[in-house]
Amino acid sequence: MSDEDDDMFVDFDDRMDTDPITIGDSDDSFDNPRPSTSTDKKATIEKYQKLKEESKRLDELAKEVRSLVLICRQMEECYTKRVGKDVISSGEVFHLHIRYLHDGSIMLLISIQNVTNLPMTDWVLSIHPSPILPSTSHFASYSQTIKLGTLLPGVRKTFQCHLDCEEPPFLLQFSLMREFQLDDIRKVFQVDIDPIAVTSWNQAQVVERKSSDISANFTSSFRLSNSLINLLSGSPDTIISIPQVFKSILNIPNVQDDTIIICVPSSPTNNIFVKISCTKDGTAHHSLTIGTESSRSHTLLAQHLRLHLIVEMSKLKSRPAKGILILTEMDAVSIEELFQSMLAAF
Repeated sequence: MSDEDDDMFVDFDDRMDTDPITIGDSDDSFDNPRPSTSTDKKATIEKYQKLKEESKRLDELAKEVRSLVLICRQMEECYTKRVGKDVISSGEVFHLHIRYLHDGSIMLLISIQNVTNLPMTDWVLSIHPSPILPSTSHFASYSQTIKLGTLLPGVRKTFQCHLDCEEPPFLLQFSLMREFQLDDIRKVFQVDIDPIAVTSWNQAQVVERKSSDISANFTSSFRLSNSLINLLSGSPDTIISIPQVFKSILNIPNVQDDTIIICVPSSPTNNIFVKISCTKDGTAHHSLTIGTESSRSHTLLAQHLRLHLIVEMSKLKSRPAKGILILTEMDAVSIEELFQSMLAAF
């Protein structure tokens, strides 16, 4: 190597001494790379969108819960205040039709309408059969549920359910339930619906037969006040008519005569024919008389009618959402005595 070549490295060494190589804060680090400004903006926008969507979800959830709280408050009101309103217990919103099958089971056709201004999503209907008489200790207690899917505002859906129940009478208790997820907490919102008494009268159908063709050797008369009929009809505050009595007491509409013949299936091969007549009893009462040919069938139908009316009168006397008063005094009094004591309140 020449002297000229040595002089070339002299300046390089001087530069290395005077201008050392440094890694400043602005340089990239392989261990902790700093995102660029565009990446920061993208992450901020994504976080904002997530917060916005979560805020919208919580707002919708709050609106839905608020509407359900209002429904629950309405269910706490007296039965007569709820009849005729757009609440979950009225006939326009929740309707039940019972069909008895030959295998001894029953089929329920349940119609529900969403009367709120918000969609009802992921709701479940719980159906719980229970005994009317406390002494029925062998009654199997179980529940069934129906997923309602999505009910848009104003939309009505009908659902079908099969129940293997014992012989009537018994109660069907209903609840609408919805599970909400709030962070790591799960909450279940429940709306109790008025219970329905299932008796032999649920199978009754009007038939076209002459009154003279039916032997009514055994009869019972029920003297019902017009005020009770008026309340069971939804308090229309009108003059009580015979068709209104049939509709409010037996759920038989469009009756034009004061005497009708109905058929009540007692088994797959046997039917009970019942003659029912309704008359005015003074200015403040109506009398409903049922008559059958058999003493056994008469006793059964008379008892079931009393039980049905006891349950309906209990709704008028208490707040259904707190639990119906189901024959709490049965150990002390008979069905007839309890029925008469409750009837006297109206």
